[in-house]
Amino acid sequence: MKKGRILRMTMAWIACFAVSLMAAAHLPPAADVLPAGFKVEVERDLGGSMIIHARKANENFPKPHMDQGIGLEISWMASPMADQVLEMAASQPEDPAGQNPGSVTREEPCGRTRYRGGVLSCRKVIIPWIGSGKGSDLVTWRIGWTGKAPGGLAGVGVNNFYGSKETAMGWIDAIIPKITMEK
Repeated sequence: MKKGRILRMTMAWIACFAVSLMAAAHLPPAADVLPAGFKVEVERDLGGSMIIHARKANENFPKPHMDQGIGLEISWMASPMADQVLEMAASQPEDPAGQNPGSVTREEPCGRTRYRGGVLSCRKVIIPWIGSGKGSDLVTWRIGWTGKAPGGLAGVGVNNFYGSKETAMGWIDAIIPKITMEK
């Protein structure tokens, strides 16, 4: 009888601790994590997950192409199995180069690696010029990082970025410590 009560009390304590950990785990406000120039499009707390989506125009974008803007997504998701999820993500092979179905857009892999306690993946997106006149192919980057954060997984993704890969990586590197509580 006494062992049963101790077990119930221990389980209740564990449940309360887990709930308090989950309540403490979240993303900081968008204003605290977004790089300069990005404007918030979506900022939502969905209970077990949170998302911030922001956009800004590309600089020096080639004239014949239409700039859809740089998409920046920051997320957090509750996950008691974060280590296993990251291990599976790191061990998966990259998707090969290819053309998107029903589109002229091509993608090429540019690396999947363990990075800053998580997994970084990179894709080069190539959009050929279509239309009258002449224009060069448009090359943009899609770079994403997923790693551990308090109570789960956090992610940062940059999409449709025209510029140097190093610039996109600079944004990701600046955001990671803000969402993972990394020192």
